[in-house]
Amino acid sequence: MTTESPDGSTELEPVVLFCPIELTRHPKAAEVQNRAFDWMERHRLFGDAAIPREGTLATDSARVAGSMIPDAPEDLLLLYVTYMYWGFVIDDLFDTGPLEERTRQYRNLAPRLLRVLESPLAQAGDDPPTVTLFHDMRCYLDQHTTPAQVRRWSDAFQATLLGFALELDGARDGTLPGISDYLFLRMYSGAVRAVTITMEICGGGGELPVEERESPALTALTQAAGVLMNLYADLFSHAKESTDSHNIINVLSSTTGSDPRLARREAVAICDRIMVLFLRLREQTAPRVSPATRAYLDNLGHTLGGVLDWCHTTARFTTSTPRTLVRAEKPSDPSLAPLPYPSIAWWWNQLHS
Repeated sequence: MTTESPDGSTELEPVVLFCPIELTRHPKAAEVQNRAFDWMERHRLFGDAAIPREGTLATDSARVAGSMIPDAPEDLLLLYVTYMYWGFVIDDLFDTGPLEERTRQYRNLAPRLLRVLESPLAQAGDDPPTVTLFHDMRCYLDQHTTPAQVRRWSDAFQATLLGFALELDGARDGTLPGISDYLFLRMYSGAVRAVTITMEICGGGGELPVEERESPALTALTQAAGVLMNLYADLFSHAKESTDSHNIINVLSSTTGSDPRLARREAVAICDRIMVLFLRLREQTAPRVSPATRAYLDNLGHTLGGVLDWCHTTARFTTSTPRTLVRAEKPSDPSLAPLPYPSIAWWWNQLHS
């Protein structure tokens, strides 16, 4: 729905979301951005007109990455920033343009990226810049982190490739999943697993004890943050997408018969319910875990605040008709009862009364 502003221009109905997490900044984000582009240009990433330097810069990855891990050591922030810029390049190759071309790109690049993950010592002379840069980041990770962290990072990126494959299959089939299935798929799509694992590794708090990072409460918090990141992106990108695109608004419209305006409000209510859960569960979990895990939980919160701000301002989602963000003081629905979607309802069971 559009409304007319006082100056006579039109604007989309505002997105009103409950997110009481203050936006943070990393003091070295701008410097790290320059280093990240030097790294990408050493691999001639922008030598192909299909990967424009200006478009990559416009993703503003350094700013949003710095807002997610504001206390990260500069060398680890460099990896995170470069990984995010590179990730948007891959996202565009797999998620933009004709389906046949996107599928061709996936079939060409996915096996090479898997080879880099699992056999970094293997030599291949015909890899494109997207793969050689990924290999360099994989080696950089080896030098700056532990073998266990590298393993988790590799597993998370394989999950990202699975997410892309599922989205391509859904686009070919032309159908939308149900709400519960969609929320589960959003734990894989949009690279959120790769983003949260890389944030964990690069955040500066140290390696998490395995018994804590694998606990149901921490798994629920990580998944909830990942789903929220993708739902925020859905809310702000919907105006640029087709009605059959994988987006929570389209899924709600398809499943419940709601018109897009009502579906948007239903999506906001889902976001607010998940945010209420996240804040309460994080509050309950933080006193019972190590300093490293508490730092990770803090960064999950920073991530939600930073990603919401980025979704609202990024050129990837904005259109000629603006949509404003209003941060509500209270959630539209403060209930701590589980949402009626089996794929995520178990998160609420981690709360203790």
